[in-house]
Amino acid sequence: MNDSMLISIVVHEDERYLPGCLASLYAHTRTPFEVYVTLNTGWRDAFQPLRDAHPDIHWILNDAPKGFAANHNHVLALAQAQVIAILNDDITLRGGALDTLAAYLDVNADVGIVGPKLLNPDGTQQVSTYSDPTFLRSLYRVSGLAALTSQQSAARRWLQRLGIGKLVKLESLLFNNTVRDVPIIKGAAMLARRAAYEAVGGMDETTRMYGEEADWHLRMRRGGWRVVFCPDAEITHYGQGQAALNLRGALLVEDRKAILNYYLKHRPRWQAEMLRAFIIATHSFYGLFSRDYWRVVQMAAGFRR
Repeated sequence: MNDSMLISIVVHEDERYLPGCLASLYAHTRTPFEVYVTLNTGWRDAFQPLRDAHPDIHWILNDAPKGFAANHNHVLALAQAQVIAILNDDITLRGGALDTLAAYLDVNADVGIVGPKLLNPDGTQQVSTYSDPTFLRSLYRVSGLAALTSQQSAARRWLQRLGIGKLVKLESLLFNNTVRDVPIIKGAAMLARRAAYEAVGGMDETTRMYGEEADWHLRMRRGGWRVVFCPDAEITHYGQGQAALNLRGALLVEDRKAILNYYLKHRPRWQAEMLRAFIIATHSFYGLFSRDYWRVVQMAAGFRR
């Protein structure tokens, strides 16, 4: 097993999950580790008991909020350990989840990223992996209609009961509980090999949230590193905000920016420009009902790489 592991956790405005996350980390991890906790919105008195209880933790206090990628990249650059765990604060570890993932990296030298099975708080399985974005699926997503069939929607459950999910092999892809190579690991919990990070670079900091995994893991795979789902490791994940696809305000802008950024970087130019035009057209219409969408239109019209 690897000698040590660096763990990066970022806390935003809601600190209620952090105590449980840290308690499970210390209770269920035997691999020696060093923890960095980034307080993205600065210090609050609520953190003092945790700081007193865990004097070994490195606390990073941001003067101004940064994005998911920027916060974790800062810690990645400090890493001396060969394994780096990137964790949400709204998780709890089950069993020796990180030990299992670290051991998998240790015996599979060509794996750059490995991720666990994610569970909902009630113990049911949560989507843990994604396929690469397809053009039609991206158009469907930015149209706003994707919220109707999001992971948590009644329509999706209805389609599953009809067997349509099985017909298109959707559920077999999402809930296939075998160790296997996948395109994308969900960023709530993932272990990266430091050598892979150093070879391909850190996560793209263009957006403040969303889309980091798709870009980073694609660059990993293009660099010859495997991305692997390891369901033997289980982690409970409480947050499911993006999964509902019911985004508003800055979250909506960042989601659309992340999708457009991915296409400008990795897909044919005609697809990126068609996607941009489609975002502008649909969100101009939605802008008649909410000012949030006009911010997306302004972003899409002006965003360049």
